[in-house]
Amino acid sequence: MLRKTIASAYKSKGKRKMDRKELTYTLSFDLKFFSHETSKKVVEQAERKGILHEVEGLLEPSFELDDEEIEPDFRPDVNRIFSDESLFDRIVDRIVSETGKDRASVIAEINQKQLQLGNILDIEVVALIYALENQIDVRDFIEEVEREMFSR
Repeated sequence: MLRKTIASAYKSKGKRKMDRKELTYTLSFDLKFFSHETSKKVVEQAERKGILHEVEGLLEPSFELDDEEIEPDFRPDVNRIFSDESLFDRIVDRIVSETGKDRASVIAEINQKQLQLGNILDIEVVALIYALENQIDVRDFIEEVEREMFSR
Protein backbone atom coordinates (compact mmCIF):
# COMPACT_ATOMS: atom_id res chain seq x y z
CA MET A 1 0.00 0.00 0.00
CA LEU A 2 2.76 2.47 0.93
CA ARG A 3 4.80 1.65 -2.15
CA LYS A 4 1.76 2.08 -4.42
CA THR A 5 0.93 5.40 -2.70
CA ILE A 6 4.43 6.74 -3.31
CA ALA A 7 4.41 5.46 -6.91
CA SER A 8 1.11 7.20 -7.61
CA ALA A 9 2.53 10.53 -6.44
CA TYR A 10 5.60 10.28 -8.66
CA LYS A 11 3.61 8.99 -11.63
CA SER A 12 1.08 11.81 -11.29
CA LYS A 13 3.93 14.29 -11.72
CA GLY A 14 5.81 12.26 -14.32
CA LYS A 15 8.96 12.54 -12.23
CA ARG A 16 11.52 10.21 -10.72
CA LYS A 17 12.77 12.70 -8.09
CA MET A 18 11.02 15.32 -5.96
CA ASP A 19 11.98 17.39 -3.01
CA ARG A 20 10.24 16.60 0.27
CA LYS A 21 7.93 19.60 0.05
CA GLU A 22 6.72 18.80 -3.48
CA LEU A 23 6.08 15.16 -2.60
CA THR A 24 4.13 16.11 0.52
CA TYR A 25 2.07 18.66 -1.42
CA THR A 26 1.41 16.13 -4.19
CA LEU A 27 0.04 13.60 -1.69
CA SER A 28 -2.09 16.10 0.20
CA PHE A 29 -3.19 18.84 -2.22
CA ASP A 30 -2.86 17.40 -5.73
CA LEU A 31 -4.03 13.84 -5.10
CA LYS A 32 -6.02 14.70 -1.96
CA PHE A 33 -4.99 11.41 -0.35
CA PHE A 34 -4.26 12.77 3.13
CA SER A 35 -4.07 15.91 5.23
CA HIS A 36 -0.82 17.83 4.90
CA GLU A 37 0.40 16.56 8.30
CA THR A 38 -0.44 12.95 7.46
CA SER A 39 1.33 13.33 4.11
CA LYS A 40 4.51 14.35 5.93
CA LYS A 41 4.24 11.23 8.09
CA VAL A 42 3.64 9.04 5.02
CA VAL A 43 6.85 10.36 3.45
CA GLU A 44 8.77 9.73 6.68
CA GLN A 45 7.35 6.19 6.86
CA ALA A 46 8.39 5.52 3.26
CA GLU A 47 11.94 6.64 4.11
CA ARG A 48 12.05 4.44 7.23
CA LYS A 49 10.83 1.44 5.23
CA GLY A 50 13.43 2.03 2.50
CA ILE A 51 10.83 2.83 -0.15
CA LEU A 52 12.29 6.31 -0.58
CA HIS A 53 15.88 7.43 -0.32
CA GLU A 54 17.45 10.85 -0.51
CA VAL A 55 19.89 11.69 -3.29
CA GLU A 56 21.40 15.18 -3.36
CA GLY A 57 18.48 16.66 -1.43
CA LEU A 58 15.78 14.98 -3.54
CA LEU A 59 13.66 11.98 -2.63
CA GLU A 60 13.69 9.11 -5.07
CA PRO A 61 11.82 5.79 -4.97
CA SER A 62 14.03 2.76 -4.38
CA PHE A 63 11.99 0.73 -6.88
CA GLU A 64 11.00 1.04 -10.52
CA LEU A 65 7.85 3.13 -10.83
CA ASP A 66 6.72 1.09 -13.83
CA ASP A 67 6.59 -2.01 -11.61
CA GLU A 68 3.64 -0.52 -9.70
CA GLU A 69 0.32 -0.50 -11.51
CA ILE A 70 -1.97 2.23 -10.22
CA GLU A 71 -5.68 1.69 -10.77
CA PRO A 72 -7.58 4.84 -11.85
CA ASP A 73 -9.69 4.76 -8.66
CA PHE A 74 -6.78 4.01 -6.29
CA ARG A 75 -7.20 5.51 -2.81
CA PRO A 76 -4.65 4.56 -0.13
CA ASP A 77 -5.79 3.30 3.24
CA VAL A 78 -3.95 5.33 5.86
CA ASN A 79 -4.49 2.61 8.48
CA ARG A 80 -2.74 0.02 6.30
CA ILE A 81 0.12 2.42 5.61
CA PHE A 82 0.83 2.86 9.31
CA SER A 83 0.01 -0.64 10.48
CA ASP A 84 2.93 -2.73 11.59
CA GLU A 85 2.55 -5.16 8.72
CA SER A 86 5.59 -7.37 8.87
CA LEU A 87 8.21 -7.58 6.17
CA PHE A 88 7.23 -11.21 5.60
CA ASP A 89 3.58 -10.18 5.12
CA ARG A 90 4.57 -7.60 2.54
CA ILE A 91 6.67 -10.11 0.60
CA VAL A 92 3.79 -12.58 0.71
CA ASP A 93 1.41 -9.85 -0.50
CA ARG A 94 3.66 -9.27 -3.50
CA ILE A 95 3.79 -13.00 -4.28
CA VAL A 96 0.02 -13.32 -3.98
CA SER A 97 -0.61 -10.33 -6.24
CA GLU A 98 1.86 -11.57 -8.87
CA THR A 99 0.85 -15.24 -8.90
CA GLY A 100 -2.86 -15.04 -8.21
CA LYS A 101 -2.50 -17.80 -5.61
CA ASP A 102 -4.33 -17.49 -2.33
CA ARG A 103 -2.40 -16.26 0.68
CA ALA A 104 -2.69 -19.47 2.70
CA SER A 105 -1.26 -21.55 -0.16
CA VAL A 106 1.67 -19.20 -0.63
CA ILE A 107 2.52 -19.26 3.07
CA ALA A 108 2.23 -23.06 3.15
CA GLU A 109 4.56 -23.35 0.15
CA ILE A 110 7.08 -20.97 1.75
CA ASN A 111 6.96 -23.00 4.97
CA GLN A 112 7.54 -26.18 2.96
CA LYS A 113 10.48 -24.52 1.20
CA GLN A 114 11.93 -23.55 4.58
CA LEU A 115 11.78 -27.18 5.70
CA GLN A 116 13.41 -28.34 2.45
CA LEU A 117 16.25 -25.90 3.11
CA GLY A 118 16.87 -27.42 6.53
CA ASN A 119 15.03 -24.76 8.53
CA ILE A 120 18.26 -22.75 8.82
CA LEU A 121 17.17 -19.58 7.00
CA ASP A 122 14.89 -16.84 8.31
CA ILE A 123 11.41 -16.95 6.82
CA GLU A 124 11.88 -13.61 5.02
CA VAL A 125 14.92 -15.00 3.19
CA VAL A 126 13.00 -18.13 2.24
CA ALA A 127 10.11 -15.96 0.98
CA LEU A 128 12.57 -14.09 -1.27
CA ILE A 129 13.94 -17.37 -2.60
CA TYR A 130 10.42 -18.64 -3.24
CA ALA A 131 9.52 -15.41 -5.06
CA LEU A 132 12.61 -15.56 -7.24
CA GLU A 133 11.90 -19.21 -8.11
CA ASN A 134 8.48 -18.01 -9.28
CA GLN A 135 10.01 -15.21 -11.42
CA ILE A 136 8.70 -12.46 -9.13
CA ASP A 137 10.85 -9.36 -8.89
CA VAL A 138 11.52 -8.74 -5.20
CA ARG A 139 14.78 -6.82 -5.52
CA ASP A 140 13.24 -3.87 -3.68
CA PHE A 141 12.91 -6.07 -0.54
CA ILE A 142 16.50 -7.33 -0.44
CA GLU A 143 18.05 -4.41 1.47
CA GLU A 144 15.19 -4.35 3.96
CA VAL A 145 15.50 -8.11 4.56
CA GLU A 146 19.23 -7.67 5.02
CA ARG A 147 18.69 -4.85 7.57
CA GLU A 148 16.13 -6.97 9.40
CA MET A 149 18.43 -9.99 9.56
CA PHE A 150 21.36 -7.99 10.91
CA SER A 151 19.21 -6.24 13.51
CA ARG A 152 18.13 -9.56 15.10
